[in-house]
Order: sequence, then structure tokens, then C-alpha cells
Amino acid sequence: MTDTITRREWLHRTGGLAVGAGVSSLVGECGVRLAVAQGQGKRGGVLRVATVDKPVNMDPGYAQLYSSLQVYQNVYNKLVYVDETGQFIPGLAKSWKQEDDKTWLFDLVDNAVFHNGEPFTAKDVAFTFARILDTKNKLPMRIFFTPIEGVEAVGPYQARFHLSRPCGPLLAMLSQATEVVNEKALKEKDPKLFPIGTGPYRFAEWVKDDHITLERWEKYHRAGRPYLDKIIFYAPADDTVRLTGLQTGRFNWIQTVPPQRIGELERARDMKSSPGRPYFPFYFMLNASKPPLADKRLRQAIAWALDRSEIVKLVYYGSHVVTAEPTPEPSPWATGVNVHKNAPDLAKARQLMNEAGVGGGLSLTYLVKSQVPVLVKTGEILREQLKKIGITLEVQPLESGQYFEALVGKKFDIAGAWWSVTVDPDLFYNPMQHSTSPWNFTGFKSEEADKRLDAFRYTASAAARKKMYPELVRWFQEEGSLLIFSNEIQRYWMKPNVNGVVPLPSLELRFEDVWLA
Repeated sequence: MTDTITRREWLHRTGGLAVGAGVSSLVGECGVRLAVAQGQGKRGGVLRVATVDKPVNMDPGYAQLYSSLQVYQNVYNKLVYVDETGQFIPGLAKSWKQEDDKTWLFDLVDNAVFHNGEPFTAKDVAFTFARILDTKNKLPMRIFFTPIEGVEAVGPYQARFHLSRPCGPLLAMLSQATEVVNEKALKEKDPKLFPIGTGPYRFAEWVKDDHITLERWEKYHRAGRPYLDKIIFYAPADDTVRLTGLQTGRFNWIQTVPPQRIGELERARDMKSSPGRPYFPFYFMLNASKPPLADKRLRQAIAWALDRSEIVKLVYYGSHVVTAEPTPEPSPWATGVNVHKNAPDLAKARQLMNEAGVGGGLSLTYLVKSQVPVLVKTGEILREQLKKIGITLEVQPLESGQYFEALVGKKFDIAGAWWSVTVDPDLFYNPMQHSTSPWNFTGFKSEEADKRLDAFRYTASAAARKKMYPELVRWFQEEGSLLIFSNEIQRYWMKPNVNGVVPLPSLELRFEDVWLA
């Protein structure tokens, strides 16, 4: 299996297309690969970006919150990217081939330079993965790369990956979560605060709780890119504030708008939007690590009380699709599986509560980021739905850092969340539900779960993985520690002179091809 497409060929093939895609991945990553727009790109200018949430950590080894990835994925490069059609395309790797079931060879670009002046070579790729795989470093990203035994620098610009066993989603993993780092840069400055990569923009400043500034990297390996002089990232906590900022000119690109105003804004003359697709799952995490939600019957009771359609109608105004799986249509992974398709069924929910020995009067907490008003509102709707089966839900909005600490410490009952890594559903289920994963915030642990997840990951055949996937979706729905309720139709809003924006299924916000008319 070989892919030898060059970046030039890819640009020729996709240039000028205005293809809709969705927020992500993932990653998700709302992977935004910002494709070349029609017309000639213009050099210069400042893009003032308003995202949804505040970054907390610029070290890609941690991948701590999507809000951080949105910034540092413009500072670093990956080996492989994914385009708007879901095809894998070159990054720091020009081409690649699978030498056998457990060995892959990547040919690398020879003109990339880190922002500290160090030339990029295969040694950086080997170091990046050695750092991730070293258990002493305790990097959360390790869960993505358990099949990788090691990476060998064959020559200055060739890297060979050695796997412990065949891995179906390897390229998807590389396209989502492999920002290449430099050993010298990591020793000189704390990567959590000072990211140094080979990306189109170099880190300039981070004013806590206000903004992050990136500047054009003049030695970027793609000739003529990037176009912009600077990108300044802001993270206002409210959709209305973002929209007002776009309308008044404070921002010229924003991630979201109040969902109830989407229809009106699509007709506005002072802004435009990108097309979008549903690539960004929203869900509830139920803390299965302790009572009362350690009881599967109570988790199922909540699932049967859940009215997904009501949430999407009252909170998201058509900006989401109702779904019970992370990858709905038009994703090639869509299954249509929903074991709770007749929900809400309040009688069934009450019966399960009685079987669990829980009558009326049960009180639970709902953890949510205060910076994401739609998830706060979602919790308020969920509170009214659970009240019908005798559950009192207390909505607890927290700042991003506090929210993340509470997740890690399992100090919640139910939490509202999204996930930005859905190019391949392995990258959703494995991190969220495998017993060894640091992202398993629900605390759900099961030998059967691990067995199913490992089988899905370590099956090389795409056809075989597609065949086993619907049952994987069904099984986790029946366990109920993750309740997916919708998938956001990702789109971006901008001033009319902003060009080159196409969201990708990886959900990455990558601005190297954006230019201002």
C-alpha cells in the first residue's frame, strides 16, 4: 500500500474547491485544513480570530483541550494531513509506503526549519515518538500510539515506523495527533508556554486570559506560504460577543455565532460563512467510577430519559444534527445504530431506576465549561428532562482549567463535552473508553471493552473494521457511560475579504492558506 501524492499535486487537484466539511475531529481535530481559494493569494495582513475557549497548554504531547490545539497546530507540522474528502495528504512526509504489516517508511521534506533555527530531519520524528512512547514522560498522547514500538531515522529524510502489530487507523492517528517537536527547543524553553515547531507561524506572545499572537515564519518550507503577517487568537466566552466583534471589526474570523441567528446571518452582507458538515460530536459523560452511576441500570435510565431532538431544537436551532454516534452521515463510518431510538421512554427509565434500587429524590451534578453557553443551556434542558424521572440535576459551570481538573479527578456525575478527533472512530472510542487511557474521564473500565477496542484498532483490513464497527457502537451505547446526543455542523464566519477557509474532518484550525483581499 503506497501513497506518493505530492503536496503540489494535491494543491493542483483541490485548488478552487469550496467543499463543505465539519468541525471535528477531532481533532476535530474541527480539523480545518484551510485550502487554497479561487484567485491569487495576497500576502500581508492580520487575522483576528475568536475561538470558543481559552487555551491552557501549548505542548502537543499533552493535547490538553481542543482550544490549545487550535492555536499550536499552526505552530507545528504533522507528517500527514487529511483533506476535505477524507483522503490522507502530505505534510512533513512527502510520501509513504507500507513495507509489510508492521513496517511503514516515510520520505520527508528536506527544507523545513524549526523556529529556533534547527533544520528538520528524521531525527526529530524519531525523538517526537520516543518522547511520546516513553512511559516516564506520562504524556496522554501515548494512548493514540500504543501500536508503535519505535521510529527509526533511516537517513536524514527517511523515517521507518516499527509496529508491534498491524494497525488499521495508523494514518488517521498521524493526521490527527503527531505534531513534530525538536529536542533542543524543548530543552531550552517550556513547551507548555513556548511552542516551537516547523509550522507556518511562530509563537510570539501569550497574554493570559486575553490573546495569543502568532507571526509568519519566513523560512516555512512551502514556498509562498503563509500569506498572513500575524494571527491573533482571542477566546471570548459568549457567542454574542464573538458575533458583535465580527460585526464591529474587532475580529475578522470567528468560530461560532448564536445558533438561533444562523438563518439571518447567512443573508447578511457584512460577513460570509463556510459550508459545513457534522464532524463534531457533543455528548454527556456519566461517571461510572463510583456510585450511583457505577450501576449500568441507572446510566441506561438516563439514556432512556434523554430527548436528543428537544435539546437540538431548543439549544442548537438546527446547527446540530441529532445522532447517537460520533460519526453520522456523511461520514463513511456512519452506522445509524441507536439502541435508544424510541427515547424518551420515561416508563422504561423509571423501571431501570427501580431495578437499580434508586427511587425518587436522587441528586446529581452536571459539570460544564462556563465559556460554552450552549452546553450550559444543554445542561438546563437535561435537568428538566431528568426531573421527569425523579432526578434532580445541579448545573455547575466552571472555568476551563477547573473543569479539566474536575474531569481528571472524577469530581462529577455528568459532564457536557465534545470531542475533536473523529477522522477514524478509533480515535474517539479508544481514548474515551479504554481502561488505560488518560482521557477515560468516565472511569468506565471493562476487560470486554478493552478487548473490543483492541480488536478494532489492531485489525489492518479496512473492510473488516467497517464490518465490526456497528457492533462496537451498539455495545458502548448499551453500556451508557458516553451518551452522544448531537453532532455540530461545523462552519466558520468571517468578513467578506477573508479567503481560503475550508473546515476539515480533522477539525484542525490551520491558517497557512488564508489570505485577505
